[in-house]
Amino acid sequence: MSIDHTKAIYLIKLAEVLRERGCLVEAVLEAAGLPQLSLQDHDTSVPLSQYLAGIEAATDAHAIQDLGFLVGERTTPLEHGVLGYALLSSPTLRDCLSRYVKFQYLQGPLLTVSFAETGTTAQMTAVPRRGRWQMSPAAFRYIVQEWLVGWNQWCQLIGRSGSFFEHVRLGYSSDGQRQHYEEHLGCTVSFDNPETTAVFASKRLDLPLSYADQSIAALCDVQCERLLEVLQLRAGLVADIHRQLANRPGQVPDMDEMAKSLHIGTRTLRRRLKDENTSYQQVVSEFRVAMAKRYLSETSLPANEVAALVGYSDPANLYRIFQRVTGQTPLRYRARLDS
Repeated sequence: MSIDHTKAIYLIKLAEVLRERGCLVEAVLEAAGLPQLSLQDHDTSVPLSQYLAGIEAATDAHAIQDLGFLVGERTTPLEHGVLGYALLSSPTLRDCLSRYVKFQYLQGPLLTVSFAETGTTAQMTAVPRRGRWQMSPAAFRYIVQEWLVGWNQWCQLIGRSGSFFEHVRLGYSSDGQRQHYEEHLGCTVSFDNPETTAVFASKRLDLPLSYADQSIAALCDVQCERLLEVLQLRAGLVADIHRQLANRPGQVPDMDEMAKSLHIGTRTLRRRLKDENTSYQQVVSEFRVAMAKRYLSETSLPANEVAALVGYSDPANLYRIFQRVTGQTPLRYRARLDS
């Protein structure tokens, strides 16, 4: 799978916590290869290798045993991009977790999470993601902490208070840090287990989410499916551009903005696309048509609303480009699918 990027927001949150603790963050950002990263770069993406390098530098230089918890507690679901919207708009927690497991790699995680239900309990199990990323024990603890504590925010979304989990079994030793875990997670923990597993009551699975919206969830599903499809089939610059576009529903940044999001110059972006026998306009058009196809085939939205969702203020522009690429109008395309 070629999904090897994550959102810069996670590195920005880490830098914020370190600054508040009086720590110097320049070395951390330098290690990540992003010395000029600013607090306004939330929507940009960074390679997982650089993100992990930043975590390694932070955990190596600063002995903050609950650093992952502190960062995870200030990252909201909406900051996870289109995946966050898909999860929040799910009708129930069960649907939310199903989407999370299915689309988790869109977030660019360093963990692979599975979900299971047995009788009165349910559990999520997290293991290091397979690939070329080698994590130190300290970095793995940081990532697990950040992942675990983030779920406590979901309690208020299902009308509950306190801890999301009833018990957490950690796949590493405590090093005397049990108190940090129980304070931040609000539940009992055990260490030295074969893998990391977080347990909660299965009766919560069918509770409705406070932001449930089936229509929005359906639209987000389309975006997630398309993004996952693109990133599984293609690697390189075009996939990076598609990732940026999919995480900004209905918005199409100009070439200068896109280059900045990719941390390269506009001239470099133009040259590299030319080397791949394409252009920025062509890449954007291909993405819009691909998204339009999914909306037309998987929703009942009228074509003019589909046009707006893929970034066209004038539906005529979608009609023209769609027909040029597919040889048929959007309405004809949908009619043939229904026949």
